Amino acid sequence: MKLTRSVSYAVGVLLNVAPSGPRQTMTAARISEGCEFPPRFLYRILRRLVDSGLLKGVSGPGGGYQLARPASKITLLQIVEAVEGEQKGSRLPPVCKGHAPAMRLVNAVCASAAKRFSDELSQVTLAKLSSANRSAKKKGSSAAAAKQKPKTARAGKKSRS
Repeated sequence: MKLTRSVSYAVGVLLNVAPSGPRQTMTAARISEGCEFPPRFLYRILRRLVDSGLLKGVSGPGGGYQLARPASKITLLQIVEAVEGEQKGSRLPPVCKGHAPAMRLVNAVCASAAKRFSDELSQVTLAKLSSANRSAKKKGSSAAAAKQKPKTARAGKKSRS
């Protein structure tokens, strides 16, 4: 199963909106800070996420976007389907006479793989993705801090010149 960059944009948008909480809104400009969202795609992704009920658009002063439901209730499958549509297995027609039985088998395998793929995607929530992100940031910041300690210790030594 292949996912497009649109899924990456959608996950990025939702990961940026999720920490603000269900009641706070974020503008599109704030959502895109520190990201590589092409503006024309950002608004298309935002519209799809709103249309699918994953985000809520709030107009007026202080408006923007917010999660339409808790991050624990938004699955990766819902995100993928919001931007790419329902995930289905390929259905290939036979191109030669007498190959229909073999192609039925190929199509059955594709349908089974698509079902497993969808099942896996439905097991991952936005909350789990956010948690993975926070864990990686904590590990990265503690590793960076550990690397800086030796430099600080060396800076305090007197040089022998």
